[in-house]
Amino acid sequence: MALLGLVFVAYHYSLQTLARGLALQTPLADLALVPVIALILAWVRLRREPAPRPIHDRQVDYIVGLGLIAAALALVVLLPATLETRFWLYRIDLLSLPFFVAGVVTLLWGVRRAWAAKVPILFLLLAWPLPYAPLVGDWTDAFTAATAGLLGLISHVLPIATATAGDGLSFIIGSGRAAFVVSVGSACAGVNSLVGFVLVGSALAYIVRGPRRRRLAWLAAGLTIIWVLNVVRIEAIFVVGAVFGRAAALDILHPVAGLIIFNIGLLGMLYAVPRFGLAFTSFDAPSPGALAAPDAVTRVSPALIAAMAIALVLAVLNAGLGRYEAIATPLGQAPRLEPFPIQNAQVAGWTSGYVAANPAGKQFFGQNSTWDRIQYTPSASAVLQASVPVYVDVIGTDDAGTFAAYGVQACYSFHGYAIESSASVDVGAGMTAQVIDYRNTKINADWSAISWEWPYQKKGRTWFERIVVSGPSARYSGLDAVRVASQSPRFAQTDQFLATIATRMVASQVQVAAR
Repeated sequence: MALLGLVFVAYHYSLQTLARGLALQTPLADLALVPVIALILAWVRLRREPAPRPIHDRQVDYIVGLGLIAAALALVVLLPATLETRFWLYRIDLLSLPFFVAGVVTLLWGVRRAWAAKVPILFLLLAWPLPYAPLVGDWTDAFTAATAGLLGLISHVLPIATATAGDGLSFIIGSGRAAFVVSVGSACAGVNSLVGFVLVGSALAYIVRGPRRRRLAWLAAGLTIIWVLNVVRIEAIFVVGAVFGRAAALDILHPVAGLIIFNIGLLGMLYAVPRFGLAFTSFDAPSPGALAAPDAVTRVSPALIAAMAIALVLAVLNAGLGRYEAIATPLGQAPRLEPFPIQNAQVAGWTSGYVAANPAGKQFFGQNSTWDRIQYTPSASAVLQASVPVYVDVIGTDDAGTFAAYGVQACYSFHGYAIESSASVDVGAGMTAQVIDYRNTKINADWSAISWEWPYQKKGRTWFERIVVSGPSARYSGLDAVRVASQSPRFAQTDQFLATIATRMVASQVQVAAR
């Protein structure tokens, strides 16, 4: 209980950000389960571990334990000043978690117990999202395309849904006026379920006994079955939509079908454990004549006091990590702005025209969210000129965690765009925007975007808007002397233009709020 309390106090903000991700439709949502699974694995491992010998060297325990904790402190003290906003993008705080846990376990129970629990402690590394970056990039795109391709083949045998022309990810259900389109996204394709099974299945593969190759075969079979069941789930949604309509398929069945299918697959794989020549861990009771060995660590009070003091220091540092989150700006702490007025141009000499709303964003940013797109076009008299119009997307939500989960760069990577350059730039009012340059490989065109978060008050609550200004490479004039650390020379002028237009938009809105 002391260990759990110390970890929660020291990493309360990090753990809260993991927990709030459970409600999001992202492949990384299940990472919040990692600390719970690690705790269960530690309990199982120590139940199998024999009692420690009454031989110990507390000096070694302190040297190793404090060394591991010092490594955790170094990650959260030294790197933020170097990485700035990238510290949160890389989630270095979660990388430091296993070091802290290993250090505290060493201080409280000794090196022997820490070594016995090395696998559960290392399992905490799976909560670090950076290694999963390919999952929200090309891998997810390819996996989604494979799932949609299989559904397309099935549609030739079961003509319930018809694949549309284009990207091959959309299917028409029904006919006539009652017809509707279902788009297979990454969440629907089953990537979320596969990541969840990798986490749970890896833990189960560690618990069961048997040859390693059989455990790997069991895990591979589970991944295959989870994917097949997910295809069955999508086909069930198609059938329900064709028979009972869109509301029954997407509003009733779709939200719960994934969880049901995942649990069916997991229970099926648990049932199949003996069929792979594996067996669950059994806890043998000690023999009646066995002598109980004393604890290796007999005096824990000094170590506990030291661990509590370090945990309090880490708690203060962890609470301050929110400022490195994309939405954590001085204005975000005390929002006083109005919503971004998408209908009115924010740049002198530019006109705006409403393009469309994107209701599909609700599945990512919440049911209360909005997503609107407008087009900005310069007039002949405008000082700031561009040879092409630019698009402005405004996403509003009351759930700030969705912006952290669905970053702009991750979104472009998911769609298969090649990221050429990224940089941060100050756009005024204490706001830091992110400039991203990418190449659309499907049409062989260079595009760039600048984005920032915009907090405001609405009915006594804090809401957030993400502003994204994007457009292709073009000719520009009238640029401000804004310096952007572009990593690719061919995007340098475009990045300067985006920083200029963003700075003027922010300045215009701050003037409105000050009236």
